[in-house]
Amino acid sequence: MRFLFYTHSVVSDWNHGNAHFLRGIMRELVARRHQAVALEPSDSWSRSNLLAEKGSFAIERFRKDFPELMPVTYDAGFDHEAWIAEADVVIVHEWTDPELVARIGRARAAGGNFILLFHDTHHRAVSATEAISALRLEHYDGVLAFGEALRESYLRAGWGKRVFTWHEAADDRLFKPHPEIHPTSDLVWIGNWGDDE
Repeated sequence: MRFLFYTHSVVSDWNHGNAHFLRGIMRELVARRHQAVALEPSDSWSRSNLLAEKGSFAIERFRKDFPELMPVTYDAGFDHEAWIAEADVVIVHEWTDPELVARIGRARAAGGNFILLFHDTHHRAVSATEAISALRLEHYDGVLAFGEALRESYLRAGWGKRVFTWHEAADDRLFKPHPEIHPTSDLVWIGNWGDDE
């Protein structure tokens, strides 16, 4: 299957923790013989800040560390319809431009032969309800929400036909125990960390 991920950035994790989770999901899909492509805006603030701080070395390092991942940047002239027409599953992150969120939904409504999912990894359904309620999600097949409380918020507001809890998790190919370090305790973390929490 061919998966397209509209993401703020999979290349840059500069103040963007979702990148780690998305990289892990994409790597797992590739390991299972699927194709996974990240479509990200060429001018995303995370990518721009990473380049300003680290230079092009950061992009080269990403390619070295994650050779199996296929990020593609887009600008105003990008042919989104051509890319999504070839997809089996399209997952659109909540930081995607609202106009583009609606445009992708219209492509699905016009007979697009792909599963279309909206991915909310934040708390904006609660903290920025006007912004989320303004999104055009009526043509989306479902919403992937990072926690049960967020899933319930979407259902109460009627913002999705189907809403699923999809917890973020670590990429266990990258983040794993080191047997050479003697463990002193165990920790299992399920959740989201950021925004001065």
